[in-house]
Amino acid sequence: MYSSIRRYQLVKGKPDLVREKADAVFLPRISALEGFVSYSVIVTGLGGDGLPGIVTVSVFQDETQAKASSKLAADWAREMSDFFALEKVGEESGRIVSRTEAQ
Repeated sequence: MYSSIRRYQLVKGKPDLVREKADAVFLPRISALEGFVSYSVIVTGLGGDGLPGIVTVSVFQDETQAKASSKLAADWAREMSDFFALEKVGEESGRIVSRTEAQ
């Protein structure tokens, strides 16, 4: 499995609105992609500039699928500009080499 982790600063809007739009609009799109395993939105603490951080984690069966989710995410973020603005501050992707789930 592969993961794509994207880090953003929320420069306009509220974290709850990002979550609401992610659940209602983005999750149906990303979950329809081939190889989809999971998607998470994490709200991190305020940065030194007082802006909240948003981290998303997409998990897919293979690397190509995980990387394709990044383009979908960028398109969605642009589409949501009337509601909120995310400034991308980083992205990592790679193979998941260890994973444990609750029994």
